[in-house]
Amino acid sequence: MTTPPDALAALRAAAAHHEASRERLHLLPSENGLSLAARLPHLTEAAVRYACPGPESGGENCVWPGRQDLVAVEQGAAVLLGAQLGAAYVNLKPVSGISALTVALSALAGAWQTVFNWAERDGGHGSTRFIGTHWGLRMKDLPFDPVTLTLDLDRLADRIGEGPPALVYLDVFTCLFPVVLRGLREVVGEQTAIHYDASHALGLIAGGEFQNPLAEGADSLGGSADKTYPGPHKGLLATNDSAIAARLDEHASHFASHHHSADVAALAVAAAEMDEHGTVYARRTVANARRLAAALAERGFIVCGEHRGFTACHQLWIDIAALMDAQTASRLLFEAGVVVEAIPIPRICAPAGLRLGVQEVSWAEMGTAEMNEFAEVFTAVLRDGQDPATAAKRTRALLEAHRPDSAADQVLRGGLAATGGDRGAS
Repeated sequence: MTTPPDALAALRAAAAHHEASRERLHLLPSENGLSLAARLPHLTEAAVRYACPGPESGGENCVWPGRQDLVAVEQGAAVLLGAQLGAAYVNLKPVSGISALTVALSALAGAWQTVFNWAERDGGHGSTRFIGTHWGLRMKDLPFDPVTLTLDLDRLADRIGEGPPALVYLDVFTCLFPVVLRGLREVVGEQTAIHYDASHALGLIAGGEFQNPLAEGADSLGGSADKTYPGPHKGLLATNDSAIAARLDEHASHFASHHHSADVAALAVAAAEMDEHGTVYARRTVANARRLAAALAERGFIVCGEHRGFTACHQLWIDIAALMDAQTASRLLFEAGVVVEAIPIPRICAPAGLRLGVQEVSWAEMGTAEMNEFAEVFTAVLRDGQDPATAAKRTRALLEAHRPDSAADQVLRGGLAATGGDRGAS
């Protein structure tokens, strides 16, 4: 079968993006690298085959016989993730972080019940309020303390005086520090379900470098596996409560008709890699975030949270307004080969600041010396007005020193060559 011209155009465009992307440093809190081993399942039959464990026995679903090997991969991934997260039950049916969010809201609260979550202005995810309100949940703001940059438990106690909510959904989309979960449990009581959206912190939790929500009072956690966790675009849910696990599974089964076997296999590979490297990686990530934050502050940038050591996770926030607007700063850095995001920052930057994440460069084994070099690039471009093209030479030097295994590119070129689409991947 020949490849149609339009398909070749799409392949060449994807290859061009690949080539351009690998020539940039990515400091985005929402992305990570994916090893060649974790990418390979998407080239196998797993990418086009359904596979679902049976409802009780864990065996293969009789509708699709001959898929037990894929079911076994899923079960193995759940075991590894459960050990890393301290969870007896891990559900891999959500296909993304938003999918996991949808399942959790549906399973843990009902129409007209009260749910507290972070307001967007305080770092909450916009989809939480949208989905909850659409379903008839009474969504209310968790109180944010602009000094500690986390939950204000005293004000929360005042807000729930009329009775405990059905659910507290901790959608810590933009955060620097852990939530005091044991204190939260004391305030809301045992009747309230606490769900921790670990999309951003998942890899740090698994690596033992951030709070462990399930050990500290959360009933369940969920989120995506492609941020601090170096996996594919995939969602998951976890708990130690068998009744909650059953509810989550029931709702997940209806919101995701199939949970993508290739993604599950890729996550299994990533989980094994985290078993091998996760502790060192998580420690390096937090150390790098703090070093980059301190290095920028030393050079005159306003970095949020300085009074608390800047950050306890992969994120750091820069209030760039004194120098320029955040969008301009992002554009200049992009021209220098560094990808960052301009985004509203909780109660600090108006209308937006720079939110950085160092997990991808940390997974690539960059360390504090590279963070100092990042700070020099930021200083040259944003403070001193250097031509971004000049600063880009320093960026390229960092990339060349930490270039990942070229085998992934060889696989890409081989696949494109097989379709006749390799002209754009040279």
